[in-house]
Amino acid sequence: MSGGNIGTRVFISRLNMIHSDKKIPFEFQRRQLPLSVCFAMTINKSQGQSLSKVGLYLKDHVFTHGQLYVALSRVKTREGVKILIFDADGKPTNKTSNVVYKEVFGSL
Repeated sequence: MSGGNIGTRVFISRLNMIHSDKKIPFEFQRRQLPLSVCFAMTINKSQGQSLSKVGLYLKDHVFTHGQLYVALSRVKTREGVKILIFDADGKPTNKTSNVVYKEVFGSL
């Protein structure tokens, strides 16, 4: 999905799981995909939450001055934050700007 493997087709192997419960008098097997569940929410919906890990994907600049603060203040530790920001050319960067502030005060 990212890095040097963008566009590469990846096959996820299925695992055959055989039960180990001796209380069941017969054996059965199931096939399972090794995937983890993940959740996503908007910055506004995250208000009031306390999270151990936060991944922040900023395809566009943040809209208001408090929006980035709300997103970053939801996580408990600094190590629990991962941020992905893109510049105008679509390349990863480590800077973002405030759209509202730039539009209102950009000509000063």
